[in-house]
Amino acid sequence: MEYDYQVSNQVTLEWVLKNMPKFLFPDLAKKKDRIQKKMIGVVATHERTPVGLLLATDDNSGKNFRIHSFLVHPKFRNKGIGSAILDHLEQYLFKIRGENVDLYYRQHWPFTPYLKKILERQGWDIPRQDLIIVKGDAINVNKLFMHKQIQLPESYSFTPFLEISKEDQAYILGRKKRENWYLDYLDPFVQPETICAPASLALRKDGHIIGWVISHLIAPHLNEFTALFIDQQHRPYKQAHILMREAITRQQQAGIRQFLITSKVDNQVMSRFLMRHADETEVFITQSFYTKKSLIE
Repeated sequence: MEYDYQVSNQVTLEWVLKNMPKFLFPDLAKKKDRIQKKMIGVVATHERTPVGLLLATDDNSGKNFRIHSFLVHPKFRNKGIGSAILDHLEQYLFKIRGENVDLYYRQHWPFTPYLKKILERQGWDIPRQDLIIVKGDAINVNKLFMHKQIQLPESYSFTPFLEISKEDQAYILGRKKRENWYLDYLDPFVQPETICAPASLALRKDGHIIGWVISHLIAPHLNEFTALFIDQQHRPYKQAHILMREAITRQQQAGIRQFLITSKVDNQVMSRFLMRHADETEVFITQSFYTKKSLIE
């Protein structure tokens, strides 16, 4: 069989959703408001019929690129099409003086075994574990939190994060600037427009903010927890456990059924507790991996 490959830097997600939605993986429909710029697309066809699609964007520097979606039709796998699609992208990026290309993928995706083979053949870096991902129902998890042995100590209190003052914001950002108070990926001010108000809380000690849990509503009944931070001095008091209990309880009370927790492998406070109780809570656990390739010879 003969296959044709076309590369274009004028592809829009809107066009793909309208004309080739079955070739999106993972499904980017939820990101259509965030991915507005034109994408680089590589389409594989057989007898003018699409059999594979890859989509990538740059970081506005013209040097670094990320693959967002990559799929070969199941009937056409193990025929070298995936490797050829990726090779066409790499050649194009090299031609326009791109320096790096990367992607993330999840362990449980059905396409993952094929993707790993393609990346290995194309000389990509060995993938490294990036995230632990836990998904479940709030009502099941709250069964673990019903006990009263661990309580919020006196002088500590919760505040809805969206209700913190400008002075509080200045305090958080000031400590970050002065002492690098928290890791960048625990920044509580990312994408404030999607923050889930009921389940995003600040933790105070004697009036001062000493931690937070931040979540984002990504679907009507799915809330994603993205940041859990407790000041180092206050971690021995099981404040992370109490903070997560309060947030998931408030989520359930707000009628949001499911939660998703994403945490870096080197900061698993958010997910470690649920992983220990996976059988009891019926949570789904998977991992995210990251890999890249340098295009500079």
